[in-house]
Amino acid sequence: MEGFEEEGNLHLIDYLNTYNPTLRVIMSKGYRIFLFPDHREEFYGDYWAIKGNRKIVAADPLRLLGLISMWETYGDGWYGKSDKTSYEHRNLFDEIAARAFPNNPEEIESLSNEEFNDYVSDYRLFFNSFTSKEILPQNVSRKDFYTIIDNFYKWDPEGFYEFEK
Repeated sequence: MEGFEEEGNLHLIDYLNTYNPTLRVIMSKGYRIFLFPDHREEFYGDYWAIKGNRKIVAADPLRLLGLISMWETYGDGWYGKSDKTSYEHRNLFDEIAARAFPNNPEEIESLSNEEFNDYVSDYRLFFNSFTSKEILPQNVSRKDFYTIIDNFYKWDPEGFYEFEK
């Protein structure tokens, strides 16, 4: 892809510079896009994507594309039960939040070895995505893992985050 020196290296963030490409993707899917201005000064308005008798509304183009993608995956029964994926009946929103904010060390202690190893592996992937520093030592203890997960976002970012390499 033009503009990237190495294929596969990507750090894409929700900024205004993503709105135009997002709107182009939505239009390429055949949707007409409208901005419904808001009467409040502090709020720009809602973006509407209309195609046939489908109306999808969101506060910004990125959310709009997300809703369109969800609807294109699930169709009109998007809110019901589906067998599209192996994790359909799980509450992923709560699961992801619980992993990010464990209540106490006992939650980590109660995991099976396989669950704990998956948790560590996932967070190693996450930490490696923004720093080359070793956040999780090899063979990290459950207690130390809890302490790291419970505190890493509070650390002084000076010299910790390496978004700009």
